[in-house]
Amino acid sequence: MRLFRVFTILFFGSLLLQACRKPSSDLGLGLQPSGELLDLRTDTLGFSIEMEPVDSLRTDERSRLLLGDLYDPISGLTRASFSTEFRLSETNKDFGIDPVCDSVILTFRFNGPTYGQNFDQYLVVEQLQDTLSYDTSYYQFNVPATDLNNLVDPAHQPVQLHTTRPLYVGNDTLSPQVRIPLIPSWGQNIIEADSSVFLNNENWRSWFKGLQVRSESGAGGIVCLEPTSGVSLMRLYYHNTTDTTSYDFVINSNSARAGHFKHVWPTEFAALNDSMSTLNAPRVALTGGASSYLRVDLSGLEDLDAPEGAVINKAELVLPLNSALSKLPRPSILTAFLKREAGGLELSPEATSPGVTYGGQFDPERNAYVLNMPIYAQRRLNGEETRPFVYLYSELSSVALEQVVFDTPISSTEATFVVTWSE
Repeated sequence: MRLFRVFTILFFGSLLLQACRKPSSDLGLGLQPSGELLDLRTDTLGFSIEMEPVDSLRTDERSRLLLGDLYDPISGLTRASFSTEFRLSETNKDFGIDPVCDSVILTFRFNGPTYGQNFDQYLVVEQLQDTLSYDTSYYQFNVPATDLNNLVDPAHQPVQLHTTRPLYVGNDTLSPQVRIPLIPSWGQNIIEADSSVFLNNENWRSWFKGLQVRSESGAGGIVCLEPTSGVSLMRLYYHNTTDTTSYDFVINSNSARAGHFKHVWPTEFAALNDSMSTLNAPRVALTGGASSYLRVDLSGLEDLDAPEGAVINKAELVLPLNSALSKLPRPSILTAFLKREAGGLELSPEATSPGVTYGGQFDPERNAYVLNMPIYAQRRLNGEETRPFVYLYSELSSVALEQVVFDTPISSTEATFVVTWSE
């Protein structure tokens, strides 16, 4: 009898422990003291998710410049290019008596990942018509006008864009880099400029506006370049009556520069080509390179059956991965933001609220990205926030070409928006 009594006590004690246990995921439950979490309610609310073309992503003064063309079976064609100014490496430059330009070489060091299989590409380098300003904000749609003359020496097309393959120039073997020979006669025009042009950078920038670099290959991959290193520059080789030497025009931390992206989406997402959102799609793709946002409609919060004074402990958005294969890596984290009525973006309140775990990463156990937005949901419940749309993107969108494909609620019951609350 005593042994039976011991087993009985252990059995009911186990049930009591299970009844008092907190939910297995405590994401965001720090909003309320642990002693008040015994009466949690859970509601699964409806939501929808669509793709929207990026319209306001800054691409100036970034840590990388992206160059090349890439075709992906999901997102179609992505073209990455950039514009940059150059600075004098030495002011008051004198090229000597009867200087002659032997060659002009644009050189960029690789900096970061490569996307797709890298092949040689046909590059276009054109001179800018107007000077870039370091104090001006440039977005992905701000593509400066150029003089429509390709300055790349046609004898050296296509140009090698490969991050691991050595570069052979004559008898020399160079480390992997992008090396673009320009037309020597164009370099001669620089040498023959009035001496006042080289007195200082202000005069130089007024006379030489900068260059724009892009690919017209339609494929071949996209590479990341270093915009401010000692080997990212334009080097002019020349000789005069006494010497054979060179002079560098450099890109440094004071050089204005901006990235540009162009996308041609396949039939499935063709609405984006006309600056429209996708509608009722079974899957959506978030693609970097200033390509697509994901617009999540959380109007289902209006159907939350919670009394006045209820506390939102967790508002978990689960986005399951689609099995589609992509050439591009997935982002490490998705960022949520809201659009201001007056224009521009702001982070969701969870991003700046201590004690709340926002998440946003890939959860391998659920094969999904999981985001928690309890503060946003609470403000919606209280009537303090009326915006039903939350936008998702990767913070590296302006310097990296990442991609993730999700099943939407139309095609998967695993795509859910679950709100946990208490009175």
